[in-house]
Amino acid sequence: MKVLWAALLVTFLAGCQAKVEQPVEPETEPELRQQAEGQSGQPWELALGRFWDYLRWVQTLSEQVQEELLSPQVTQELTTLMDETMKELKALGERLRARMEEMGSRTRDRLDEVKEQVAEVRAKLEEQAQQISLQAEAFQARLKSWFEPLVEDMQRQWAGLVEKVQAAVGASTAPV
Repeated sequence: MKVLWAALLVTFLAGCQAKVEQPVEPETEPELRQQAEGQSGQPWELALGRFWDYLRWVQTLSEQVQEELLSPQVTQELTTLMDETMKELKALGERLRARMEEMGSRTRDRLDEVKEQVAEVRAKLEEQAQQISLQAEAFQARLKSWFEPLVEDMQRQWAGLVEKVQAAVGASTAPV
């Protein structure tokens, strides 16, 4: 493929500078004589002649490359390559979609587990709060049952003491 591109590039560059000539017809005798004289002429003329021969060869090669590029085989190969590429892209897309669906499924499952755990913890907390409330009420009732008799007994004792103090204070405040 690299050779094809290189040939195409050379052809393009040469085609930009080339003058298209008609195919060489069998030369006549006077032309042969001039060519023989030209070969014995200046070196730049020889170099120019070789250059034009090279350009003709490049143009011929260019035409061959064009014909090859336009051939149905190349078109078919390009179509095949495009089809294979599209198949690979579709397969890659399907693999990515499958992985994303799998990840989404795992994430949903994990979220469901977390929700269940949160619901369990909430239920336990509510149950424990209810138990603590019941225990507090029972403890309050027990404290009340212990302290009520004590408070009533203290009130009776203090009431008797207060009466005695008031009687004693009342007697001392009487006129003497």
